[in-house]
Amino acid sequence: MNTLAAALLLSWFLVGLWITLMQSLRLGKQVRADGPQSHLAKMGTPSMGGVAFLLAAGVVYGLSGGDKWAGLWLLVLGMALLGLADDLAGSLRRPLRAREKLVVQALMSLIFAVWAARQVQYTPYPVLDVLIFTLVVIAACNAFNFTDGVDGLLASVTTVILLPFVGLPIAQAMVGALLGFLWHNAPKATVFMGDTGSMALGALTAGLFILEGKLWWLPLAALIPVLEVLSVVIQVSYFRRTGKRFFRMSPLHHHFELSGWPESKVVFRFVVVTALCTALAVHLWGGLG
Repeated sequence: MNTLAAALLLSWFLVGLWITLMQSLRLGKQVRADGPQSHLAKMGTPSMGGVAFLLAAGVVYGLSGGDKWAGLWLLVLGMALLGLADDLAGSLRRPLRAREKLVVQALMSLIFAVWAARQVQYTPYPVLDVLIFTLVVIAACNAFNFTDGVDGLLASVTTVILLPFVGLPIAQAMVGALLGFLWHNAPKATVFMGDTGSMALGALTAGLFILEGKLWWLPLAALIPVLEVLSVVIQVSYFRRTGKRFFRMSPLHHHFELSGWPESKVVFRFVVVTALCTALAVHLWGGLG
């Protein structure tokens, strides 16, 4: 567990430096005017903290000697750079359009899927595996992105989802880095990870489940991100058909906020659900042995 501890300490240090840098540059989070009113106080909070904790995880992972899934880091890096471009665009002018991001996500996911299909098989047809892997990575990146909307939520949920793989250096490094980030991201957050972090975490989580042969259990372990993205789809579809909202607000965590749950309660309860679902997934795939 030296990798985890080292990543935690380095992440804690680098995220603290990142907060100071962002404050000096006056680059902060732009909060949606139509979001929960309580979130308006977060305007200007340093963002793009994913840069710092991903750097910590990458450095520690590299120094540990890596593991057999080192190629997954290329996908993580690609998604992080896409998220960083979106974060910077949002801070300076406007975020990237959804269609623009989707095209780049699809291209990077496809390249990863072709490589992954040579490492592990789920069907007798490699082309079908490539298609499945591509769609799963795209879905995970966006689902994790939608989940990142409450202080400490995505970092906490992802940490729990990755715990079954903590025997792997790549998972140890990321869990440690997320814990170091959570020191600063816990309510009231002094930094947000931004799309830089959320897209990278979705890619890493999906990639690990794929490469470790546990893909079919990913929707169960990652039930919260699945529900978050489904809530957006349902909200948009229902509004287009009826002109009314199905939820008070989407993604799902905002619905519960507007229903009276404090942010901390949303985080704790979503983490409890994730812990139960991840434990069930591990049990169903035969345990950690």
